[in-house]
Amino acid sequence: EAAVWFMERVCVQMKSNSAKAVIKEINGSTAIVELEDGSSSTIRNGEVSMVPPQEHDLVLVTGGADVGVEGELVCIDGTDAILKESNENFKIVDYAHLAKITN
Repeated sequence: EAAVWFMERVCVQMKSNSAKAVIKEINGSTAIVELEDGSSSTIRNGEVSMVPPQEHDLVLVTGGADVGVEGELVCIDGTDAILKESNENFKIVDYAHLAKITN
């Protein structure tokens, strides 16, 4: 079963060689990813890990009450993260539920 963060636009890292990539398309338990050099590759969900989001990254909430919310990760405070949504509202969410995404 795929992880909850195994979604389009999520930034991932290849377990085999640590190359960074972005999930472009999901096909069941496989996905097409675009690598930093612009090439594409088809991977299985177990071949990648999520890139942990850093402050100022664009993030997607993948669990909890705010699933689907996108925003800028403003601050990390222990297990809490403060997001700034596109409407300028701020939300406190569990850092464990965040995935770094691309536009």
